[in-house]
Amino acid sequence: MTPILAIDPGASGGLAWRDADGVYWQEPMPDGMTAVVDFLRSLKAQMPDMFAIVENVGTWFPGDHPNAATKFARHVGNIEAALYALGIPAGRPVTPRVWMRTIGVLPKDKASRKRAIRDAMARMYPHLRVTLRTADALGILTWVISKKDGIAHEA
Repeated sequence: MTPILAIDPGASGGLAWRDADGVYWQEPMPDGMTAVVDFLRSLKAQMPDMFAIVENVGTWFPGDHPNAATKFARHVGNIEAALYALGIPAGRPVTPRVWMRTIGVLPKDKASRKRAIRDAMARMYPHLRVTLRTADALGILTWVISKKDGIAHEA
């Protein structure tokens, strides 16, 4: 089975993956880029054939504070650069709108939507202690696995 890593790149985001044995895992986003790179390096050592999907976020929208949007975009770019440097192929990033369709109709209010995603992922992965930090990464992973061939890979 192909190991897959899904990344919700926000500081309060997380990582979710399926290993080669088909076991599902999750972790909150490590604090700081050094910790993120160390974590990715560790996963790569455990799953050399892994590929990653990063959520397509980090763009500026009207109403966003420019400094915050820039900091977030840099963080996303740093994660993408880390994947590249570690030799972890990354598929085409997926937008929240696309991966959320896998879950179904969700509330428009952000806080309610986040809780609904967490609850849906907790039902789907009952062996995991799904949190608000890891729920989106699990949603992205669920979307990837739901693709016809099980892989949304486009290097």
